[in-house]
Amino acid sequence: MLLAERVLLSLRHRTRELSLGVCEARKLAALAAEWLRRGVSAGDLRLALSSSLPVEGVRTAFGFLEHRLREKLPAPPAETADLVVAAGSAPPPPLPLIACDGPGEEHMFRPHASWVTTCGPCHREERRAYWADVQARAEADPQPPPPPWRERVAAEAGAGGGGGEASGASGYGTRATATYMPLCS
Repeated sequence: MLLAERVLLSLRHRTRELSLGVCEARKLAALAAEWLRRGVSAGDLRLALSSSLPVEGVRTAFGFLEHRLREKLPAPPAETADLVVAAGSAPPPPLPLIACDGPGEEHMFRPHASWVTTCGPCHREERRAYWADVQARAEADPQPPPPPWRERVAAEAGAGGGGGEASGASGYGTRATATYMPLCS
């Protein structure tokens, strides 16, 4: 109960609206201690009590905190104990050994997932071979670098009306970027 009382008294440092006297904090300490018994940390309790305060302000800190301690009380530990038991059950058995589909001599490995068909070293070797092939093809048939954006824009403007600013067409909304739709039929 001492920790619960300290948490309640520390709320004044968070916001002045939640200042409690020692006697008021002792009256609310039993409710706050129940939160701590249910597994809520002191910091989480402080945050739950001091966050999302009403816009119009708090009239009485004691009444507000008593209401919040009762209304936001977390589920009792008996309900959460079933979840802990289920989570604490035995881990699933490991996947069986399978033959590696990778290059080289046939060997067995234990996959980390059911869809894996190659061991780690073979998978890395396949990836290295793939990217070496991609790089070799790129070096054998080099593509010319694309022209700079200014040249592409100038070429587009030249093809769109033969003169850009002089013909009245430039940038967005030009014939090159917009389609003509009649207003009425």
